[in-house]
Amino acid sequence: MAGRGLAGLLLCVGLLPALPALAATPDDRAACAASAAKPDAGFAACDRIIDDAAASVVERAEAFRNRGNGSFNSRDYDRAIADYGEAIKLDSRDASAYARRGMAWTEKGEFDRAIADLTEAVTIDPKYAFGFGQRGQALFRKRLITKKGGWEPAIADYSEAIQRDPNLVWLYSSRGVAYGNNRQYDLAVADCSEVITRDPKNSAGYNCLGVAYEGLEEYRRAIAAYDQSISINPRNGVAYWNRGNARMALRRIGKVDDAIADYDQAIAINPKDFNAFNSRGKAYVAKGDRSGANADVKAIADFTQAIALNPSYVEAYDNRGLTYETMGRRAEALADFRKAQSIDPDDPVSRKLLRMLGF
Repeated sequence: MAGRGLAGLLLCVGLLPALPALAATPDDRAACAASAAKPDAGFAACDRIIDDAAASVVERAEAFRNRGNGSFNSRDYDRAIADYGEAIKLDSRDASAYARRGMAWTEKGEFDRAIADLTEAVTIDPKYAFGFGQRGQALFRKRLITKKGGWEPAIADYSEAIQRDPNLVWLYSSRGVAYGNNRQYDLAVADCSEVITRDPKNSAGYNCLGVAYEGLEEYRRAIAAYDQSISINPRNGVAYWNRGNARMALRRIGKVDDAIADYDQAIAINPKDFNAFNSRGKAYVAKGDRSGANADVKAIADFTQAIALNPSYVEAYDNRGLTYETMGRRAEALADFRKAQSIDPDDPVSRKLLRMLGF
């Protein structure tokens, strides 16, 4: 009897209908929309909207996108990409989801995927200034890191974005830096000055102006601009890195230690800043205090860290190889020059040094 009773009870439990998920409330929609700023509360609210059978397709797509924004701001780019992908499945005419997923791919260094998503965004909405600007960012980062191609595609996208929305101030500083990298320094000064005119407290504008002055070899003016950028935003690691580079250009008057201090600060702000590690390594080599500070060993350590953070960083391989060569460690120098050539056969530094070493 007891056995049959238990079996009957289990049967009855098994036949109970699943309880429906709680319906999303207006408060949930507000909290979900704020996920970018408050992901902890926002994620749970977005979950309730996504699970609400009564929610429309548009509402669920928006919830996925908002949850993706929260993950993006928390630097959980894989989760952000997954959520933006779900939003796109629900609403393939969602230009914002494509743009945001493109931004996440950019942060992961997947530049071709980023460019593809951002191209889809501006194809869906040809007036989407933000989409053109973000594609410019992806193109800029691709050129900066891979060293392949030119700066013109990024400049063209920044210009398209500015034409569509001249009020997006960040576009001028982004285009200004790209102009500077393309050695169009007068155009860079004009763009960077436009940012400062519109927003005198814009840290990026002063950083951009510093890059332009560096290109014009006006290093003291560059340092003054970086000083201003850092005073506005002391967490601007890029400005510290750039100021270090300008100080290195003035090393003939004893600026190397100041440059190293700037690279130290850039790395403290962003421990994954491979450019700052590479630059600090070069500064240690330039300092040349091998008897006391053991500069070569410190330089090797910094170049190695730069390579660990960016295994395709040709310049860091070249710099480490050169340092190994000065230390008499030829086999390790050859390995680095060969690695640089395997990554970029057009790299003139490693090609020349291998030839000089008889290879």
